[in-house]
Amino acid sequence: MKRIAVRAAVTVAAAAAFAGVAGGVADAAPSHAQEGTPIWLLPGVDVGPLLDPAILAPANLLAPVYGLITLIGG
Repeated sequence: MKRIAVRAAVTVAAAAAFAGVAGGVADAAPSHAQEGTPIWLLPGVDVGPLLDPAILAPANLLAPVYGLITLIGG
């Protein structure tokens, strides 16, 4: 029974630590951020302006395929 409690405590602690780290990184963008999508390499290091052209690349590459599927599907 003690072993189950220890495993549960470790699981809860790991989940809380992950949630704290993820929440801190997700909340790193200031509300008055410049245009574009903030992409954080490290907390405080925004590489969004460098990677901004690559963000829409998959959608732009798949747009003709989507159009074809929509045309065929009706």
